[in-house]
Amino acid sequence: MNDKRFYLLNVLKGKWRLLIIEDLFTGDKQFGELQKDLKGISAKMLTENLQFLLKSGVIIRRTYPTFPPRVEYTLSDTGLKMKPILDKIYEWSIENYQEFTEEVTDEYYKLFQ
Repeated sequence: MNDKRFYLLNVLKGKWRLLIIEDLFTGDKQFGELQKDLKGISAKMLTENLQFLLKSGVIIRRTYPTFPPRVEYTLSDTGLKMKPILDKIYEWSIENYQEFTEEVTDEYYKLFQ
């Protein structure tokens, strides 16, 4: 999906990217903190999603010259601009949740397991 109109959808595609972004709205995180917060994510899956978000310009990776080296992930300005958009999506979801049948909701969640 290279169409600019679908950039946000591509960034949020999958089970973990939105959860990673949401977690980073609370502040900078190290890899281990993200993995702890996102229960059930493997190190491989977290690494792949962080790499994608880095390449997409949504997050920034900061390395501090300590021993051992400390690495933190933070939202870029582009990532921070997503907050009001995601807040509106959450608001819409809460307002319209009752319109989904249990069957449709179950099918939706199966897509992300």
